[in-house]
Amino acid sequence: MIIALNKNQKYVRATDATKKQQFVCPGCNEKVILKSGDIKQKHFAHYAQSTCATFSENETTQHLAGKLQLATHLQQYGDVKIEAVIPEINQRPDILMARDNQRIAIEYQCSPISQKKIDQRNAGYESQHINVIWILGNNYHVKNMTQTTILKFLIRGNLTFYLPDIEKFVHRTHFKKYDFERVRYIEKYSHHLFEMITSDNVVHSDIKKHIYKLQNLIIQKRVDEKLVRHLYQHNRRLLHAPLWIHQGSHFGLSIPNWQWRLLALLLIERIGVGNVIHQGILTDKLINYVLGDIIFKKQQAIKLINELAQQNYIVQKGQYILVQRMPTWYESMQQKLGKVRK
Repeated sequence: MIIALNKNQKYVRATDATKKQQFVCPGCNEKVILKSGDIKQKHFAHYAQSTCATFSENETTQHLAGKLQLATHLQQYGDVKIEAVIPEINQRPDILMARDNQRIAIEYQCSPISQKKIDQRNAGYESQHINVIWILGNNYHVKNMTQTTILKFLIRGNLTFYLPDIEKFVHRTHFKKYDFERVRYIEKYSHHLFEMITSDNVVHSDIKKHIYKLQNLIIQKRVDEKLVRHLYQHNRRLLHAPLWIHQGSHFGLSIPNWQWRLLALLLIERIGVGNVIHQGILTDKLINYVLGDIIFKKQQAIKLINELAQQNYIVQKGQYILVQRMPTWYESMQQKLGKVRK
């Protein structure tokens, strides 16, 4: 391990320690010895008879250095402990922080982890009324993360990294995913864990490009055949669908935005003008195509329903939805392209 506690209960790096001092393990409070050599870097180690099972000596330098720096940064928010054991659930977060009569578990994740393990840890903390914040290391920051990976660690729309080399947090938020493009987001570097990020920038995508891309997919027969067949049976062509289906930027979908929005329009048509449906029924149908936890799924579905209302396709009345008008389909692709704003 590269960190330990001195007699004043302060975290000390092995590189800053001397053998004249006494140190204990942050996890079990057993005495540790400072070691150094020509090959291995300076580090702390348990004595041979140690029974420590809470503090790993095989963690990467990045992980341990990050935990030490995080503990130092987070002291401004409250009492901080590294690798504190929570006996009721047999879990030990990287950092346990007490703030405003609330315990917060900080998990500093530098290596891959399954959704199952994340869910298990989160459930354990929740059972003890402990909030949890997942902070990612540099390995995640430098990668082009998939939507599935992002959603593993997303908390209230925010993704947080900590980079020990520059000793800064990186906050990503306002995630968007236009069809045929990579995930977009706003990124901010900061010295603070808790950071508010606002954005007034409205970024649009190239609608014509999206239409031509979809045309190529149809030619290559890479579009759901059942959907194409359904439209054909109703004397419609996919490329003649309303422009609105190409304007989506919802993040976290299991299908393209255009397909999700088209399905929403087909659901509205099935209900029929002048008819009413409970919002919960429509929401339940839409969330089948959203990744993430149930809260995130419902948030995305409600956003789409609000967009339908903005287009005057529907009118929301409390928990009910009235279908107000049908979307306009185009007679040709050329007519549709002519309606694209330049």
